[in-house]
Formats: sequence, C-alpha cells, structure tokens
Amino acid sequence: MADIQASGSCQKCGATTHCKYNHFEQDDLVIDSWEHKCQDCGARETTAFRSDDEDAQPENGDPLTCPYCGRKTSSYMA
Repeated sequence: MADIQASGSCQKCGATTHCKYNHFEQDDLVIDSWEHKCQDCGARETTAFRSDDEDAQPENGDPLTCPYCGRKTSSYMA
C-alpha cells in the first residue's frame, strides 16, 4: 500500500496536492518512487529511483526523501 499525505498547494490551480511514496523490492532490484498530484486539476510530477540505474548519482537525490516537498519516508512498506 502506498504512503499518501497532503503536501501543499497546486502550482497550477491552488488546490491541495498529495505526496505519494511507493517502495518495491524484488531480488536485487529496489525502486523508490514519489508522486505529487493535484486532486482537482490532475497536475502531477513523478520521480523514481532504481537500484539498477547505472547513471544514478548521489547528487540526484535521496531515494527516501521526496524531491518535491522534502518529506522523508519513515520506513519501507511491505
């Protein structure tokens, strides 16, 4: 189940946006994904961090911190 929390105001319409975090693991693959989505106009931004991404660099961000609002996930979900 995804971790979803209210995260502020939409830059397009001013309505409430929600920050959604997902964690996926299978064998050696780990994916942490973040989405900010407006519930009114549908505007959204997404970012995913994959353990098999050869171009992944530390300056690309912390997979456990939302790149849009800075929220940190408290733990991995099962």
